[in-house]
Amino acid sequence: MKSLKIIAVLVIGILLGVSSINAQQYGDSGQLKLKNLTKEQQQLFQEQQALIAQNRETLKASFSEEQLAILENAELTKEERHEALVATFTEAQLALIESNKESVRELKEQFRNTITTEQRQQIRMQLKANKNTENGSELRENIREQRKTKTGTGSGNGNGKGNG
Repeated sequence: MKSLKIIAVLVIGILLGVSSINAQQYGDSGQLKLKNLTKEQQQLFQEQQALIAQNRETLKASFSEEQLAILENAELTKEERHEALVATFTEAQLALIESNKESVRELKEQFRNTITTEQRQQIRMQLKANKNTENGSELRENIREQRKTKTGTGSGNGNGKGNG
């Protein structure tokens, strides 16, 4: 059971990491910053984005009242919320997370197989440049604003403090 919790933590961490990296690829206009991607690559990238969003919503829809209460508890830190939430995952939720992780991994691998060395270097340079902007806080704020405008609810951790 302990190993399942560790796996779940890793899966969520990977999903959040992948979604953060992917979110960094979008500018204020919502367009890809990578100008030299082919149409096929752009489509794969957009499919990956859509899959991640759909997986996140599916998982969130499966949450019980107790799990939703943990998410909305402003008294817990981000890490404490995460640990408390993972501890309450059901076997079905863990299986869903594992399935999501595998499908994202497959799409990511398809995308990787299509990019050239030059495109790979451009991606790395953009990620490096984004990391260096005011410790990344400017980028995180832009992402939060984009999410608020997309969902209209400003969904997040619910405490209004930017714990990132």
